Amino acid sequence: MTAVSKTGIRGLIACAIICVALPVAQAATIIKLNLGGTGPDVGMGFPAGQSPGFLSTIDQVVGPPLGDQYTAIEYTDFLNFIPDINTSIASFSINGLFLSGPAILAGPLVVQEYSGGMFSLYDPADNLLLQGPLTDSVLSGLLGPPGTGALFTATFAMVTGGSLLPYLDPNSVSLSMNMTNVNGGNGFALAGPQLDQFLADASINIAAEVVPEPSTLVLGLAASATFGITCLRSVRRRTRALA
Repeated sequence: MTAVSKTGIRGLIACAIICVALPVAQAATIIKLNLGGTGPDVGMGFPAGQSPGFLSTIDQVVGPPLGDQYTAIEYTDFLNFIPDINTSIASFSINGLFLSGPAILAGPLVVQEYSGGMFSLYDPADNLLLQGPLTDSVLSGLLGPPGTGALFTATFAMVTGGSLLPYLDPNSVSLSMNMTNVNGGNGFALAGPQLDQFLADASINIAAEVVPEPSTLVLGLAASATFGITCLRSVRRRTRALA
C-alpha cells in the first residue's frame, strides 16, 4: 500500500470517528441510591440465597415491595426537578447476572465479568420507575481484607420501561455500584478460576444522557455533516498534494 493511500485511509478513519462523536452527549449521574436496612445488600451464590455463580440484590422481605432492597432516591442533574425520596421506602433490584469467563488477576486486584441480568427501580407505591436488561457487566476489587473499594459497573442493552423513560435516552443508561464490607471485611476470594461467593453492602449511581430536543439533534447532525464534508475535502487535497 502506498504512502498516499495510507494517508487517505487514516484521514478517513479520523473523520469518521470525529463525526460519530460530535452528536453524542456526555452521560450524567441522574439517580443516587443507598441501599438500606440491616444485613448485606448484594451477594453472589449460596450466602445470597442464589444458585452458584449468580449475582443479585438480596430480597429483604417476602412480598411487597416489588424490589429486593429498600432505598432512598436522590435525583440529580436533569432529573433534579423530581422531589427526592429521603427515606428508604422505594425499592431496587438487580437479578440474573451470571459469572462469565475466568477472573483476571493484577496483583491483589481481581476483575470478574458477568453476563445477562435485569435492573428494576420502583417508587414507594411499587410503580416502576426504570427497568432494563444489563450488558457488559464487570466487578473489580481486592482479594482479601479489608473488603472495601469494590466497584461493579454495567451498561444497559436498552431501558425498556418505567415512568422516567421519557426523560432520558434509553440507549445511554449505565450503572455503577460501590461495594463495602465484602464478606464482613474478609474481601473477595477465588473458587478455581472464578470469583467465589460473597456478600456486601452497596450504594448505586445511575447515569444517562438527556433526551435531546429535536432542534438540538438536527443542529448536531448538521454540524457533524458539515465538519465531515470539510474533513473529507482536506483529506483529498492532502492526498493530491502527496501524489
